[in-house]
Amino acid sequence: MRVNLSKAQKGVIAVAGHVGCGHCHSHNGHVQDDSGGLALVLALFQEATGASLLVKDIRVKTGMDGFFEVHIEGGGKSRTTARRGITRQEARLAESLIGCEAVRTQSLVMDAFGRLYSQGVHEGPVALQTALANGALDAIVKQFPENFVSGYESLPGSCGLIAGAVLDVNGIPVSVMGTVNASIGGIGPNEDMEGNAFVGKKAELMAVLGMENIPTIVVEGKSYSPLYSKEVSECTFLVRADRIADNPVVAHCIYQAALESGFPAYLREDVMARVPGLLANKTRELGEKIAALGIELQDAQFAQEKIHILAELALLISEDGAGISFMGNKLHEIIGSTGLMPGTGAVVNYLVPPLYRQELLIPFMTEEDVNKYVALIKAAVCKLEQKLPEAMEQVRRYPGNLEDLVWSKSE
Repeated sequence: MRVNLSKAQKGVIAVAGHVGCGHCHSHNGHVQDDSGGLALVLALFQEATGASLLVKDIRVKTGMDGFFEVHIEGGGKSRTTARRGITRQEARLAESLIGCEAVRTQSLVMDAFGRLYSQGVHEGPVALQTALANGALDAIVKQFPENFVSGYESLPGSCGLIAGAVLDVNGIPVSVMGTVNASIGGIGPNEDMEGNAFVGKKAELMAVLGMENIPTIVVEGKSYSPLYSKEVSECTFLVRADRIADNPVVAHCIYQAALESGFPAYLREDVMARVPGLLANKTRELGEKIAALGIELQDAQFAQEKIHILAELALLISEDGAGISFMGNKLHEIIGSTGLMPGTGAVVNYLVPPLYRQELLIPFMTEEDVNKYVALIKAAVCKLEQKLPEAMEQVRRYPGNLEDLVWSKSE
């Protein structure tokens, strides 16, 4: 089942995948490789174009005004900064990735640095991941400028690249878009533009490819979730779509494609309902926990007290903080935590079982995982094409303006 550059201007089906640079942790013990969606998209782009995504060079300037500059074969380039600068040791670790392929960006950074956190905790590795992801998309766009549309996130403080094209998947024209969600300085991603969120510059690019009103498969990463992972004993594809808010036809096509491809999978249609005030309440709850620890710290007398209080604060900020900082409260009520426009599609991610979390701590994408994702999405596109009239009946255009729900400097 081949993937080629299409002569069509717009697809009849869409596939969207992103990376949240540094977004490894979330609230309630959720841990993930949030680069799986972009890895899938890059793999499809590679198959369609034959382009290399090898890291040709990583040039690093150390010091407080330092930067990472990643060069990808084919002319791709991206320079990023870390808020608190870059050390010589970090430069050596980054340079160890020269010669690797910039598809599984979180896995690469973990190979070099061991782990990474966002929210301004681990700025160097997150900045490097951003440069790798931006550089990979940039390489594809520069080699095939007539086939790809691209642009940078138009959100204040964000610096991720977005790129897309129409590909023929087994002869079916599919609009495929990859999104890098990242903040300047490596402080963690603003994911208001994840999934198929019709916002800002991403909305402009989606409109060119006809993605705003067609059935869409949103690909997420590889994750451990206490809620879902307890149901599996091996790595398993999880397909999610709310029966009312989303597109159950798309969900069932992905699920059936997984089963027919021999992949473990399960389907949930009861966990994606949009809940008014959900993210706002979680944000308030985290703020209250942080404030309570701040009050404890005010009265702390002994070193060990202070150490434990600060350690608990660090845990809340580096892990739970990512579960509320990734998206605006009101926008979350419309597109949910995966950035899925109402009525348009379904989400798939790759679950790891509890034993994986216990032994390996943080999920990371492997080449085999990417290959499985590619096989699944190809099969799902073919399934969905057969059910296209039914899926289109569920698609509806969101009547409001999402731009009103996104923060801007003028406010």
